[in-house]
Amino acid sequence: MLRQILDAEIMYFLDNSAFFPLNKTYIVTHSGPSAPGGARAEILEFLNVDVPVGHLLDFTITGISITALYLHTCIVTISSPQNSFPLFANGDTFIRGRVDKTGKIDIF
Repeated sequence: MLRQILDAEIMYFLDNSAFFPLNKTYIVTHSGPSAPGGARAEILEFLNVDVPVGHLLDFTITGISITALYLHTCIVTISSPQNSFPLFANGDTFIRGRVDKTGKIDIF
C-alpha cells in the first residue's frame, strides 16, 4: 500500500509539479474518519488510490512543495492506531516512505 501511494504521488507530481496534498497533511484512520473531512475521497480522486479502512492501520500523507527553495517531497506513514501495537517483528509500529521531485523513493 505504501509503494502504491508513493507511485501515485510520482504520477501526480508529473502532472502538477507539486505533491498531493499541497503543503498539507491528510490523515485517514483505521475506523474511517479523516482529516481534513473528505480526505479519503480526495486521495481517491487525485491519486486514484483507495485508502483502506477497517484494517487497523492509519495513513498519513504530507505533501511539501516550496518552489522558491526547490523543495518538493511527499512523506507517507502507515501505522498502527496511535502506535499501539507492532507491525513488524522488530517492534516497529509504523512504516514510512518518502518520494522527492526526482522520483527517488526511500522506505524506512
